[in-house]
Amino acid sequence: MQIDHFAEALDASQPLSIDANSLLAHHLLITGATGSGKSTSLLRLVECLRDKKQATIIFDPTGEYQTAGHVVRYKLGENASIDVSQLTAMEITKLLGDHEGEFVDRFESAITALQIQKQVVKQPGIYNKINRTQVSYRNDKSQLKFCGHDYDTSQLINQLIQEFIVPYADHQADYNLLGQTLDYQVIQRHWSKILAMQEQLSSPNLAGLFKHEQVNAQQPQTDMSYVLKLFATRKSQATLVIDVSMLMKHGAQSRLVLSILLRELLTIRTTSDARFPLTIFLDEAHRFLPNNNDTLSDSGLFKLIREGRKYGLYVVLSTQSPLDLPVKLSGQFGSLLIHQLNNQAEVTSLLNNQAEQVATYQKLSPGQGLLKVNGTTVVHPVCVAIPNALHSTDSPKFS
Repeated sequence: MQIDHFAEALDASQPLSIDANSLLAHHLLITGATGSGKSTSLLRLVECLRDKKQATIIFDPTGEYQTAGHVVRYKLGENASIDVSQLTAMEITKLLGDHEGEFVDRFESAITALQIQKQVVKQPGIYNKINRTQVSYRNDKSQLKFCGHDYDTSQLINQLIQEFIVPYADHQADYNLLGQTLDYQVIQRHWSKILAMQEQLSSPNLAGLFKHEQVNAQQPQTDMSYVLKLFATRKSQATLVIDVSMLMKHGAQSRLVLSILLRELLTIRTTSDARFPLTIFLDEAHRFLPNNNDTLSDSGLFKLIREGRKYGLYVVLSTQSPLDLPVKLSGQFGSLLIHQLNNQAEVTSLLNNQAEQVATYQKLSPGQGLLKVNGTTVVHPVCVAIPNALHSTDSPKFS
């Protein structure tokens, strides 16, 4: 498939015909300083693919794409949310601020207990482990394989406290029980951290992102897993825009939330028969990238880029500087579109110090760039076509 109206060659003033597989199948990195045209290029590429009836998803970190045409839009925290009960214990501990994973095992046990309480016992509240026999617990747990796995997430911290259960420390100890009392000394030692996690879980901002609560009574929330599954397994001619601008309020948690969504997208494709090309656009990606190579391997973005190609998942990532990307990540992109950058070192590193290309780059205006397509050594000076529907990037003006 050829993309014919994405950009024109500066030296010929005629549209380039670009092979979509060469441009996208090894992922595309769009880079450029603010105002250089990178977001406009991203939107124009979305339109070109949609004109060819190709499936596209945009992760919008700023709400800029709310006016784009032919889209289905969900805003995380407004009309869409993530089901906490679908997260792993490790994801929950990081989400609540336990980055060392000190409580992972206890959260794992707490989740299982709450699943039993809802699915097997079928009663509200926590699953009381004090004076419960180990045999009774194993029987309850074995029934989960015939049940669902959701649970009452509002009881998560209360159930976590139950996981500090121990037998009596004297002759009354009964080792056939899960435990007979709480280890109050250990609880007291961790109490400040437990309180902080409870506050985090119940905070209004996080509740809007992760619970099926109606932030707007007229607009119920939709589970993002359902939306992703719909678009990842059924080819749609409309672009799915996922507005994640509310994540800006959550600092380091924003990286985890986006990682969860991208990992979910990869899981959906690996467990389905759908293999049609699906291009995922991630604008302003520097806002959500891992800080270093050490944490990169756990990132949903890195897993998607590294493993998604064989399942038809292709990534177009835009960022203000190539230096924002960990080295292991930047090496995954076969195609490049380089708009104006602020740092000459960024330019020469991307162009491998080729003097002629650097000289051409220095003459570029906003909207123009250097395009290198995977599998070739040719670098095209191009002017990207203006999209039909502009995104909202205007800054407030002085009156």
